[in-house]
Amino acid sequence: MLGVLILLTGAGEFAPLLDVRTSKSLDEFGACFSREVERSNRAWSYMPSERGGAFTDSGAHSAPASYWLQLRGRGNETHLRFFASASAEVPEMVEAVVKCR
Repeated sequence: MLGVLILLTGAGEFAPLLDVRTSKSLDEFGACFSREVERSNRAWSYMPSERGGAFTDSGAHSAPASYWLQLRGRGNETHLRFFASASAEVPEMVEAVVKCR
């Protein structure tokens, strides 16, 4: 996860679009978000970490690394931070986060 943070803060290529919380668990939010992303035909993968994880399209064949969604479980809530490349067109990704939270 440290590599993700370095990538996000390194060159200024990624801008934070959302910094929100939800009362849904990591599993509840993740299931909803993955369904919504698949409906929009976007590439995604999930990288788990100790306290959460990250959804991204990094490494997908023919897809630029255009977004990262960090999830952190904290007590009875999940903290969501969505980052996107300045050149990325990700309105459906932002909509998925808002819909699922």
